[in-house]
Amino acid sequence: MPKRYGEQSFKLTFDRAPRFVLLLVSIVAELMLAPLFVDSEFGLHAAQGVASVVILAALWAAGAHATAVLFFVPTIVAQLLAGYWGGVPLHVAALILRILFLGYVTGLIMWRTLRRSDVTFDTIAGAACAYTLLALVWGNIYVLLEVLHPGSFNIPAVWLMGASHDPGAALVYFSFATLTTVGYGDITPLWPGAGGLAAGEAVVGQLYLAITIARLVGVHASQRT
Repeated sequence: MPKRYGEQSFKLTFDRAPRFVLLLVSIVAELMLAPLFVDSEFGLHAAQGVASVVILAALWAAGAHATAVLFFVPTIVAQLLAGYWGGVPLHVAALILRILFLGYVTGLIMWRTLRRSDVTFDTIAGAACAYTLLALVWGNIYVLLEVLHPGSFNIPAVWLMGASHDPGAALVYFSFATLTTVGYGDITPLWPGAGGLAAGEAVVGQLYLAITIARLVGVHASQRT
């Protein structure tokens, strides 16, 4: 009995922990802090460190089960190696693994959120996490495209980070602007493939908002009834 009680207490504590809040804060931190240090190598390494924190927070939000850990381990290892040793092949591998891991976490959170039969703070936070993760996944796809097909985007020089002119911060910013359909126009696609990806992100972002809000309002209305 004591063992079962201890397991149950741990589960309750874990379920009540602010997993989604931590993930949201880490994503917003990556979005807001990285552009502040674009002129220094320290800023680039700091941005890579925050990106690693996002991956850790995503694992916690998804739950440390076997599939999530299977995606997480090679992702975090590749992220750290790419941050300190560099090289295009390692950078490409890290981006691909990051896209796969964050894409898996996004789908998992969406599934858990939409199948809930009640609306709680946890449900709303999960929906917000999935929305920001969509932008992050698309942002990493843009970075991968720019690495494999240089010149896919028109990026002002002031947005490029460090001596390597890393476009990561610029394209994540562009992704959030596209998902929310803000479209400032300071960063634009130059290659048709990049334009197609941006159009797809804008459509997915609006569909996600419409479907998720309709679902949450419907569940909340039936819950009140």
